[in-house]
Amino acid sequence: MDDKVKVRCPFCTRLFNERSQRVRDGHQINCQQCVRLITFTKDTEDPFMRRALKAAREVRAAIDAEKLARLRGSSDYSRGQ
Repeated sequence: MDDKVKVRCPFCTRLFNERSQRVRDGHQINCQQCVRLITFTKDTEDPFMRRALKAAREVRAAIDAEKLARLRGSSDYSRGQ
């Protein structure tokens, strides 16, 4: 599963991909095109930022669910079931 989400820079309006672990409330990243600092906050008015935060949260939840299912599957196998 790809752990990247699309982020739209509020300054240059270009799209770029960023790891979902880095796109969360309070984190800062640099835009890959204009190199300006982007701060992610959950209270932002920018709909593109909110969409990126939501997508990152969903990707992290899916990755965690996949890890949990894999862990449960391996523990069932080790018990002989």
